Amino acid sequence: MMQVLVLRFDYTLSTKLEHTTKDLLTAASRGNENPLPPHISLFNFEKNNPVELNQRIKKWVETQKQLDISLSSLGFFKQQGTFFAAPVVTNELVSFHRDLFTLIANLHTNEISPYLPGKWVPHATLINNVPLTVWGPLFQRASLSFEPVTGKAVALECWTIVNGRAQTDWTYFLQ
Repeated sequence: MMQVLVLRFDYTLSTKLEHTTKDLLTAASRGNENPLPPHISLFNFEKNNPVELNQRIKKWVETQKQLDISLSSLGFFKQQGTFFAAPVVTNELVSFHRDLFTLIANLHTNEISPYLPGKWVPHATLINNVPLTVWGPLFQRASLSFEPVTGKAVALECWTIVNGRAQTDWTYFLQ
């Protein structure tokens, strides 16, 4: 069991990403999968208490503004066979991440390390666990169909992930 803090997108941006993900899943012969909702992961924790996370950030998050998001390119993490849409890394996005880290830094476990300020690679996962034999054709399909998209990050959520499914523990809508 793991908790994840994520940024969620506005309806239009989420819908565009869902369509892209469904297309890639179908192309990879995995059309019956139910992926996680479109998001940017900020931090994850092993066996942390969502209530304690909530208490740490409640006052701070209530003052945070929605973030402009421009997903302008595609990326790939070889280790997990993950295709993703990459946002333009803005000062606002980096500051949001760094300030959130300051509030929760002493709660982290080893799982947080790829999400540390200076190591974090913001991304919106499109499809995970793609086998090596499909990388080339799938990347070709993704790159031909991908168009840069813009929208807003409108909420901060805490999810508990169990067996690859997300349960929303709490949501704060950004101003």
